Amino acid sequence: MIAIVKNLVDNAIRYTPEGGRVDLSVGVAEDNVELRVQDSGPGIPLAERERVFDPFYRTLGSEQVGSGLGLAIVYAIAQRIGAEIQLGFADAARQTWLVGTVVLPMA
Repeated sequence: MIAIVKNLVDNAIRYTPEGGRVDLSVGVAEDNVELRVQDSGPGIPLAERERVFDPFYRTLGSEQVGSGLGLAIVYAIAQRIGAEIQLGFADAARQTWLVGTVVLPMA
């Protein structure tokens, strides 16, 4: 789980502009633990949501340095521990600000 948090936070910091925000929260919903990482960056376009979990895939137009492995690692670990990864926009109207949620069953 540490690798999941590290990679999600690293991506959030990397893609959030200077002066932006990265917020982490943990909560319980129904029978799940939810870890949420929200940033004030550009978000991930809907058309690329599935591809960002592919190894070495980089979001189109990204000027950030990296190998494109962070979210692939998150996805692989989540699959092994029975967690689900959800991506959404914190600002749905402008389709910006990414919210990444890891949903892990308590049982």
